[in-house]
Amino acid sequence: MAPHLRGKPPAVVDTFDRFRREVLRCGPVTVIPERTRVAFHTRMSFAVLMPRTRYLRGHLVLPGTVRSRRFDTTERVGRRTVVHAFRLSEPEEIDAQFSAWIARAYLVGTQRHLPHTDPPHIRSRRLDLVAMTPEAMVALLRGDVGGAQKSLGARIPEEWGASSADWSWLRFRLAQYAEDPGVLPWTARAMVLRGRWPRVVGNAGFHGPPGADGVAEIGYEVASTDRRQGYATEAAAALIEWAAREHGVERFRACVGPWNRGSLRLVRGLGFRQVGVRIDEVDGEELVFELARPTAFRPSR
Repeated sequence: MAPHLRGKPPAVVDTFDRFRREVLRCGPVTVIPERTRVAFHTRMSFAVLMPRTRYLRGHLVLPGTVRSRRFDTTERVGRRTVVHAFRLSEPEEIDAQFSAWIARAYLVGTQRHLPHTDPPHIRSRRLDLVAMTPEAMVALLRGDVGGAQKSLGARIPEEWGASSADWSWLRFRLAQYAEDPGVLPWTARAMVLRGRWPRVVGNAGFHGPPGADGVAEIGYEVASTDRRQGYATEAAAALIEWAAREHGVERFRACVGPWNRGSLRLVRGLGFRQVGVRIDEVDGEELVFELARPTAFRPSR
């Protein structure tokens, strides 16, 4: 228990815990205990709680003014940031509406409220590879289907919005972004099938920029209802071509479970060669493949 909560009534402790859980639903965060308050921080602090005897005082930093009786006061502290003060006495007060405000504040914490330019789509024969922005990642982590579809500009697979969907890996991508927004072109992208009604059929991307050895590691996953259509091969080829053409990357890596026959066919079909085996903390044994000299790589269009 945080020192600020010692001796506080259960309702105050439960409300604090509920608030913290809602913040953590959005993504990774640094919780900073200060003398009289607790701050929540990513690239910048975006929320504060100040425990009192029978309630919590606090504020959220939002990108504009929200008109609601649930906020005691609002104060503009910058061109694009407004501090919204509140008081909470019971955990039930942190409902869907309040949770949505927390998500907006989280995105302010990543400094998405500041002017920025997101990576352009990578285009292949049938697909647009659309960068999964922090807005999309936070929406998916929170199970916000509408928010995810708005951010990606396409309908998402039903399984993406299911309560059983595991988006824990997006927390690592958000942590990468918080450390350096410049990594966004190198991380996850949605495979959007073009058409009158664009829809997402999977995701693909690199695990980050090339490492010190110059190797960029690629990953991909297709929704269960859209497999065996060649989407993963098409997306991987487009990503490799983009990295080679735009950034001069000459070596690529893919790690595949020995049981994953479809993925093994994919990497071998693209010219990858097995160079070793590794044990992943989450996925267990994986075969390590590499592709060299992608200047000779000729993806199908």
